[in-house]
Amino acid sequence: MERHEDDTHPEAAVAPGYLANHAARLFNRGVDATLRPHGLTLALIGPILLLSWKGPMLQRDIVRSSAVRQPAMVALLDKLEAMGLIVRTPSATDRRAAMVNLTGEGREAARIGGAALTDANTRGLNGFLPEEAANLVVLLQRLITNFEHH
Repeated sequence: MERHEDDTHPEAAVAPGYLANHAARLFNRGVDATLRPHGLTLALIGPILLLSWKGPMLQRDIVRSSAVRQPAMVALLDKLEAMGLIVRTPSATDRRAAMVNLTGEGREAARIGGAALTDANTRGLNGFLPEEAANLVVLLQRLITNFEHH
């Protein structure tokens, strides 16, 4: 999508918060477009990638590890289970808790999701020198830290 200088307020065009948010929206839109043909979305691959990284987890720990609130995460997990990407089984130590694990199809979805994220980041860094990309990461980490502490 081509951008025109007239489309953005001059103060927003140089505001780090606006630019970071706009970059995130474009990133998310691109990743969703890549995932859509596979029946996946950015929201759905979040718990899949977490399980791929950490292995089987209690449902409540998935909620704690995520920015998604509990009712929304339960709905995501319900959908992932209906799609055959995860299985939930009662915990051996707490009958009220459910252990969540990826299926073979879920591991493939994690591979697809991880590749979509990697490709989107690579596209975003197109034309950056390695030191520029490293500096951008450091600067964004500082920006995030500043937002978290104020």
